[in-house]
Amino acid sequence: MTRLSYVPVERVDFLMYTHQYRGRGTYLATAVSSSSTTSLTVGDATFLMNHDLLDLTDPATGNVERVQINGDPTSSTTINVTRGVSTIVSGTYTAPPTGSYLTGLSSIGAGSSGNLNIALVGNARTGAEVNQTGLTTVGVSRTQYCQTFQFPVQVGGSAQTARAQVMPGGIQTPFDFNMTVQLQNMVDDIENCIYYGQAQAPNDAVGITAKMNGLKYILQTNNTTSPTNASAYGATDLIRDTLQAARQGGGEPDLLLVSTNFMSGFATWGQAIQRVPAGETAFGTPINVFEAPFLHGVTIVEAPLLQPFTAIALTSSEVYIRNKRNPFWQLRGSRGDMVEGDWIAELAIEVVNEPHHAWVQGITAFSAN
Repeated sequence: MTRLSYVPVERVDFLMYTHQYRGRGTYLATAVSSSSTTSLTVGDATFLMNHDLLDLTDPATGNVERVQINGDPTSSTTINVTRGVSTIVSGTYTAPPTGSYLTGLSSIGAGSSGNLNIALVGNARTGAEVNQTGLTTVGVSRTQYCQTFQFPVQVGGSAQTARAQVMPGGIQTPFDFNMTVQLQNMVDDIENCIYYGQAQAPNDAVGITAKMNGLKYILQTNNTTSPTNASAYGATDLIRDTLQAARQGGGEPDLLLVSTNFMSGFATWGQAIQRVPAGETAFGTPINVFEAPFLHGVTIVEAPLLQPFTAIALTSSEVYIRNKRNPFWQLRGSRGDMVEGDWIAELAIEVVNEPHHAWVQGITAFSAN
């Protein structure tokens, strides 16, 4: 909560948007059985247009057939194509009119987005087309709620005047010490809700307070809970589930939050992470960030509040703290012999374009292999 940019918000509820950027690939959901097959079922056709050029790669042979879409997609998963625009067979390029077809192209089922066998090359038109259908640019919205945090501090007069104890950091009185402890407790609560909160709209009639949605539930596109090689998780697995997944979604991940036991993981992988001086927080606490040779340009932050074996890749320019009320101290005053006050904050996390980020959990052990 101290590293992200703060952007004020004026309501308890606000909208987060995911904007559809043009994808670069998808996969065959049904095998192409013969050269006469011109209607293809694919994993996602929502980013495709009339006259797009596509490369179909046979995963068994590596041979490529280039096809061209000859109309608007007929559904979100179906396209009609002109076959054999060109081919690459055994490394040899063949252009029309002598181009051939690839038959028996294998299908790659849903969930194999890491093994795309249809690549979008680009759009190619005559320039004389009219009344063509454009891609939608309307963002998909999701409601987020600002959550109110309140941490009371109460110290009686007798405790406040006790001088027998020595308190850390030059703190003079028990009241000041309790203020410091409760501030840390509030910051911890905010950060934990940023990770694991579940959205809930306020309802005064039944006493339900507003609750923010955390990253675990905001990040849906790249949310891996049962990773491949979970019991022997390696460095390449981490890249696949975080940085690669976010990049395939169109993101530029530059921040990797990891649970504490990932420090052992980096050692197991033979990666000597280096501490990078990054100043200190507004509360005077040194900021510890790291870099690893195999994650060049990505800042690694150990996040002790993350549950073990959890990592989050973020495109940091698209993640904000939306603050309705900045964290502040409010002194109530005295009741009888009791001095009271409250730490209060009202805020939520906002994530723009959730496919640009990634979450992985469910790992059980690290492996150097």
